[in-house]
Amino acid sequence: MNRARGMEKVLRRLSSSLPRSAWARYGITLLLVGLTAMVRYMLDPLLYKYPFLVFIPTIFLISIVFDRGSGFLAVALSGLCSAWLFMKPEGALWIEEPGDRLAFLIYMALGFGIAAVADALHRANEQLRLSWDQLSAVNEEKDLMLHEILHRIRNDLQQICAQLMLAARRSENPQDIVGGTIERIGVLARVYVRLRRVEGVNIVNSKEFLESLVEDLQLGLVGVRPVAVNAEVEDVVLDMGVAIAVGTIANELITNALKYAFPDGRSGRIDLSFRREGKDCVLRVCDDGVGILSDQPQGTGLGGKIMQQLAQQLRGGLDIQPLPEEGVKATLRFPLPEPGKSFVH
Repeated sequence: MNRARGMEKVLRRLSSSLPRSAWARYGITLLLVGLTAMVRYMLDPLLYKYPFLVFIPTIFLISIVFDRGSGFLAVALSGLCSAWLFMKPEGALWIEEPGDRLAFLIYMALGFGIAAVADALHRANEQLRLSWDQLSAVNEEKDLMLHEILHRIRNDLQQICAQLMLAARRSENPQDIVGGTIERIGVLARVYVRLRRVEGVNIVNSKEFLESLVEDLQLGLVGVRPVAVNAEVEDVVLDMGVAIAVGTIANELITNALKYAFPDGRSGRIDLSFRREGKDCVLRVCDDGVGILSDQPQGTGLGGKIMQQLAQQLRGGLDIQPLPEEGVKATLRFPLPEPGKSFVH
């Protein structure tokens, strides 16, 4: 096996180092057949009964290094040399003996067959090499993606652990801690389900991701309450880390609105939008609820702290303001990094 691979490498290097133009190929073919004829002429006392023998390796070599056309030319030239120099009557292209004529015809058929088979082997070997190179590239890509995903999962788990520790210090209700953790793990799950790899970069489609987030929140948290949650999302390619941060902030904003904006069975709506504005991406979550009631504390403040931290990681800002009449508008604005250059690690 090792010898075969070594021979394959030698032939590949030889083939790649030789000129590829038709005139160059045919010129080298003519030269090799001429050299072979000289060797055969010098060995004539030993090989006088075998006028074609030494030409067969030359035909095979030419066919496998160049192509079938060069191999066919080598067969034709070697046949002419054999008939002219090594078969009676010498110096003529006419073969006198019927047995020699039959041998000549067999040799020509065998030579063309060898050239065709050698060329087919050459093409099959090149195709196999290309397939192997592609498979190696795919395996390397998968290994890299797996490494990046494991790195991302480790960072996400560390972040969740940090949030749990912070929540444990700030909250007296274990149910709030568990609920918040489940929500953040759900965001991660949605990202990894929709993760794709394009040109070596892990990406998430914002439209699919955020619309599925809104649908899940509508089913899981709204239920039969008279609150509509709508999403208007542009199709933007997001890095995996950016998608996790944006999804976590969107999840927190919608969850807070559902918890505090519509008390006592109040009806209303929550609108989420995500779009490109120049070189920035803008996430907005608006509701028409009761607004911000300063005299009634809402939650522990942990969610707001986490959102601000994530906005800083995105090199952006999160602004939450009451609307003129009723409701709240939250706006996250951040520069969209180039693919593969996420701010969030």
